[in-house]
Amino acid sequence: LRCKKLPPDIEQNQVFCNDQIDLSEVEVYGFDYDYTLASYKKGVEYLIHDIAKEHLVKKYGYPDTVAKLVYDPNFAIRGLHYDVEKGLFLKVDSFHQIQFGTVYRGKEKLSDEEVIALYTRRHLPVNYLEATNLNTKPGTGTIKMVQLADIFSKPEMSLMASVMDLFMENDIQYQPESLYYDISKCIGLAHATFHAEVRSNPDLYLHKDSLLAPYLVSLQEAGKKIFLITNSPFETVDAGMSYMVGDNWRDLFQVIVVQAGKPHFFTNSSQPFRQYDVSRRVFFWDKVTSLEKGKIYAGGTINDFQILTGWLGGNVMYFGDHPYADLADVTLHHGWKTAAVIRELEKEINMMNTEEFKWGVNWQQVLKSLIEDHQDCEDPEAIEVVKEWQREVNMVQHNLRNMFNPHFGSLFRSHNNPTYFSRKLFRVSDIYTSRVTNLLQYSLKHTFYPRRGVLPHEFKSWFV
Repeated sequence: LRCKKLPPDIEQNQVFCNDQIDLSEVEVYGFDYDYTLASYKKGVEYLIHDIAKEHLVKKYGYPDTVAKLVYDPNFAIRGLHYDVEKGLFLKVDSFHQIQFGTVYRGKEKLSDEEVIALYTRRHLPVNYLEATNLNTKPGTGTIKMVQLADIFSKPEMSLMASVMDLFMENDIQYQPESLYYDISKCIGLAHATFHAEVRSNPDLYLHKDSLLAPYLVSLQEAGKKIFLITNSPFETVDAGMSYMVGDNWRDLFQVIVVQAGKPHFFTNSSQPFRQYDVSRRVFFWDKVTSLEKGKIYAGGTINDFQILTGWLGGNVMYFGDHPYADLADVTLHHGWKTAAVIRELEKEINMMNTEEFKWGVNWQQVLKSLIEDHQDCEDPEAIEVVKEWQREVNMVQHNLRNMFNPHFGSLFRSHNNPTYFSRKLFRVSDIYTSRVTNLLQYSLKHTFYPRRGVLPHEFKSWFV
């Protein structure tokens, strides 16, 4: 095996393709703001966590010791499911199976036997996983499980886990549903303070990508239309974009929509468009009959947006970081092209490029091939050898998982299968990458081709 050549490194700034897309067909480029155009520093997660824990104590009467909890940025990964009824974090794969070893009550891992006792089997029915949707309101009694799919949810998960641990250590009885709703509300309240902090000190909380302005200018100079649809308020976006791009950033955008209320904007269940008076910080009452360059709009729906702009279907490509709130509806119901911006890619690719990881993956495949070829042997010695190989595969898989996160592993993979997050990501994004500016290395006529994977019933190509 040592004679074999390891696979080449993966380029960290590459754009990865799920479905063929010809950029020459894209005339309109749309962007989300948070974690898409704006990339936040780690301090934002600490800020949101700390503000939320103060609200728990002052507004909801939680013990004063909650205010002393410290944010753990290494506990959770996004894409986890949280069982609202049972108060458990768990990682689910693309086949709706719980990954053993990734089920936690607080930061206490449950054994495989405990997981089976709670769920009776590894497989979770679709109505359990998707009993909640983005339109479900708290208190309706229908929420069983939620998926925490954006980066802002990491401080929420850490705070929930820490409060659970605190309660269990001190034998304090608590209701998991109430804890979830209380912390969710406090995280929401924390966003208001977060926006104020970022407006006042953008340099403390925002990464400044020197390629962002050149990329947006290159789109404009090529005659492309550019728009922004974000849930953030105008003042936050203005402060951030002025810091990252320059005070004239608004000149680059044909349409700017703030406080859009996604995902309701994309499901046509939001409020009508309102024009925003920047100087007075109020909304006009007049009906919006056109979306004009240089003006700021709030609210709205995708149907009205398409009617007022005439931007439809595959001529539009929208960039966002949230597979559900940003990308799902625009591609599944409106035919827009979509690009997912997944910041975690850079960290995961760095790990995959290590020699230790490459050898681990290759050795795992060798062992599985040996097991597959010899598993039906009836010789007692052969049976013991196969069992030893199986134990070694489990050990290798465990080590590979821990290289990404010791609790939950990779955002994208659950041992052999993609994660539930990956399945959704691949379904609703045509391309995905770690940052918007990675597209600068490709021409605006570039065609992205998906990798032709081998289906289980197909022969293995010599060239793959």
